[in-house]
Order: sequence, then structure tokens, then C-alpha cells
Amino acid sequence: MKLYRPAFSFILLLFFFSAGAQTLIISGSGSGYKNAELRFYSQTDPVTKRLKPLLNVKCNEKGSFSCSVPYEKDELIFIKAGIYDLNLYVTDSTRYEILMPDYIARPANEEQNPFFVETELIPEVISNKQDVNNLIRAFDYDYNPVFNFVADRVFKNYRKEEIHQAISKLDGYSEVKEPSFYADYIKCRMMMLNLVGSSSSQDQSKATEFINNGFKSGNQAFYDLAEQMFTGYFNKLSSGQLREAFNLAIATASFIELRSVIIHDSRITNKELVDFIILLNISDDYFNWNLPGENVRKIISLMKSEGATIFIKNASSSVLGEIDNSLPGNTLPDFLLENAEGKLMSLKDFRGKYLILGFSRSDDQVSLMEMGILKTWQQKYINDVQVIVILTDKDFKSSSQSLSNRGFKWIFLDGSKKEKLEFDYDIKMYPSFILIDRMGKIIADPSPYPSEGLELTISKILLADPTRSGPENR
Repeated sequence: MKLYRPAFSFILLLFFFSAGAQTLIISGSGSGYKNAELRFYSQTDPVTKRLKPLLNVKCNEKGSFSCSVPYEKDELIFIKAGIYDLNLYVTDSTRYEILMPDYIARPANEEQNPFFVETELIPEVISNKQDVNNLIRAFDYDYNPVFNFVADRVFKNYRKEEIHQAISKLDGYSEVKEPSFYADYIKCRMMMLNLVGSSSSQDQSKATEFINNGFKSGNQAFYDLAEQMFTGYFNKLSSGQLREAFNLAIATASFIELRSVIIHDSRITNKELVDFIILLNISDDYFNWNLPGENVRKIISLMKSEGATIFIKNASSSVLGEIDNSLPGNTLPDFLLENAEGKLMSLKDFRGKYLILGFSRSDDQVSLMEMGILKTWQQKYINDVQVIVILTDKDFKSSSQSLSNRGFKWIFLDGSKKEKLEFDYDIKMYPSFILIDRMGKIIADPSPYPSEGLELTISKILLADPTRSGPENR
């Protein structure tokens, strides 16, 4: 398959590539894709579901593209373009030629919004009509309307007697045996549908038996089924008959005892599934402040080395990495970004002062409001506190000039190539602020907003710092 190397602009994020990485060749085309940019991602793990940027590709004048992507077998590759998020299941093949849906750009008011919710689709693989993506694509076309119908009836508690008839429309898929990835996908999806449409113990037992006997890491459908069945499972354990044993396992940060409690509960018998449910619930409870943070980190650290399978160990490592990266006292990933004068700057250039590191866009009203509040008091601490704002607008020159004209005289840095930055710093919303000490260590990530008492936090820190310039620097 020909690679149109002269016609494409590749922005390779080489920090993700390893010498032993497998290579996947993806090519395709679609109406309206002339010079359109495609962004490729993989998922770090099925628990945090963070998207790791792989590369950006620019289509040629004919709306075609071809590229090499690092991958692992049985993973999802995400391709974002315009309003779409295309989910490509990588199973047996190492070459995929896909037909892109007709290009639709984001609405003008959403063009720079990094958290715009794209329309999820599975692309058509034209190089192999029997590819699993095409099979899943056809199944979802029939399945999704039925699932939405059933969920709506259950939610409204309205004419629920019609649910069985609706589900029976999918009976034709019950005999699918091959390929096994596709057959498993259908089974998981049908289990999810039956659990939504019925509260019977028989359906619960069937689903439990199925996922214990057949849990297969690498197939997203199993993760989705497990999440539907066992989200909030720790809440039930902490208030049920096993609450004392569960609470003791958490209090002593014992992964082995926690696993024993779940096995004793008898709902989950598959060891890999047990560990996945632990990781799913413990990370969720950590980010919701329901469990002691240090104990959670110790348990996940043990799972990283003692998990039932390589999949569990790798997923635990990914979850632990996200938790640890934002802890006070840790060092943030460095960057090398241009300021408004074109000078390259890194985080190390700002050591010696406390640093308020902001991520913003010039067209975001909340960002403008928060920066306006920050501007009212930041000059008071000018000798001790530095403000740096990374702008993720596409046009850095005009956005930084616009904010400068508004009276914001801080250092602005060009974050227009934002995919890696948003991943490295785990930016989930705009604006975001991180507070860093004089040596480049994290104080708070995320820090309070200016409207939420950031100045009070700064004042307390300076009062306890014998090297401060004074209560008011100017």
C-alpha cells in the first residue's frame, strides 16, 4: 500500500515510540477531507480511559492519508477529525484502509474547544469487508436504537412490557460464533442490554456466570460490561456483611486481603476480573475522595507488581502514574515552548519564584474572568510569584496579543500543539491552574481558582516562607 510521504505533514510524538513497538499502517480517504488534520490516539488503560496522543496527519489535496501508527494487538485506535471520533478496533490485521464519513467541521463556536464531544463512529474498513470493525459497525446499527429504547422505557417506567419485543429484534445475532472477538462483543452487549431491561436475579446470574467464565482483556466490551455490573461495588462491600473485613483491608492497605474479601463475596471468581474490579473501584473512589489516598496508592502499587496478569499490572501502572503525577512534591513534566517573542522557554527557566502555571484560551469567558481576578492582586506578590499562561488557541500570535491588549502582561507560551500538553498535564477543563514551588515541585495540581481563594493560599505559603520578600512586594 503506497505511502504518500511528500504529501503529508507528520507531527510525530516520538516520546511514545519504543524500539520494539509494532507498527500499524492506516490509510483512507473521504469526501471533504482536503488538507484536513487527523489526530490519532490510543487509550492508556480501560480504567482512567485517558487518550494518549500518537501523531497528527494532514490529508492531501485529494482528501487521502496514509500513516504508520504504533500499536498493541486488541486495542482501540481513536481518530479525531472535525465532529468525529472514529474508533478502530485493531485485532488481526496490521493494515487498514478505511472510508471516512463525509467531513463535517466543528461549529465555529466549538472549533477551539478541546472538550467538544465528538460523534463516535466505527469506520468502514474497505480493504476487508469481513473485518471485525465492519461486523461491529453493522451490529451497532441495529443494537444502539434498541438499547436507547429499552433504557428510555426503564428510566420513565413506561410501557415496560414492550421491552422484550424490542430486544427480540436482535435474536438473529445470537448464533454468531466467529470471529471470536466479534462473538464476544455481541455477548457482552446483549448482557448489558438484558441487565438494563430486567432486574431479575436470573439475568444477573447469567451475566455473572458469563463474565467470570469468559472475561477477556483486550476486548472493550468486557470492560464496559464489568463497569456496568460493578461500578459502586465497594460501597456495597463497605455496608454489607463483609464490611469489617473490607474496611480492615483498606485500613491496612492490603491488596491480598482486599482480593480475598471479594472472592469471599462469591460474585466474582475470575482472578483477573477480581483485580480489574478492584482497580476500577479503588481508582474511582480515590478521585472522589472516598478512600484514604495513601492507602489507595499502596494497594495499586502492590497490584502493579502482584496483579493476576500482565494486563492488570500494566493497567495498575497507568492508574498509579496518573495519581502520582499530580501529587504535591513531585516534579511536573518539562516543556519547551515559544513565548510571544519566539524565544523557547522551559519550566526550569522559572525556578526561584513560586509559579502559577495556567492553561487557557483567549476566547474562553471563564478563563478571562479568572485571569481578571488574578490580575487584581498578582502585582502584590511580584517579587515572589510568577504567572505563566499557556495558550492553546490555534493562532498563538493573535491570542497572546489580544490578552496583552486587555492588560494581561504575563508571559504567554504557545500551546497551540496542545495534544501532548493536555496529556502530560492531565488538563480536564479550561482554565486550569497548577501551583509550583521555587524548586519546581508541585504544591497543588490543580490549584484553587483565583475566584476560589488562590490568593489566600499564596499568602499562607509566603507567610511560612522565610525567604519571602515581604507581605506585599509592591
